[in-house]
Amino acid sequence: ELLDHYEEGTWTAALSDGTDDATMGQSSGYYTRIGNLVHISAYVVTSALGDVNGAVRITGLPFSVANSYAAFSSTGATYAHGLNITAGQTVGTMAYYNQSYLKVKLWDLTSGVSDLLATEWSDDGGIVVGGSYRT
Repeated sequence: ELLDHYEEGTWTAALSDGTDDATMGQSSGYYTRIGNLVHISAYVVTSALGDVNGAVRITGLPFSVANSYAAFSSTGATYAHGLNITAGQTVGTMAYYNQSYLKVKLWDLTSGVSDLLATEWSDDGGIVVGGSYRT
């Protein structure tokens, strides 16, 4: 197979509800694209939520996710702080097909998975994300 695309760079992430963006304190990440596979990492920290409400997402992926249900990708959250969640809950992210953002998900031992809401993210919240997705 011929390697038809290799690229490295940085990307700027933002916490958003899809309409309004939070004020970012730190929002830089790295990516490497090899062919149609993109590997990302980022530390996303807010300094104020502003008008963000409802389900939150991390926007600014360097490339859109492929337009296929098979392109759903689990990305990981390895560290988080400043979140209003309780014991037994964990946070994860997923690349959503045909989009340029990561959905932020909340896993609960008793009720399963749901979207992480702005009310569960404090003004100075932060998360480290990483993973791969297809473009």
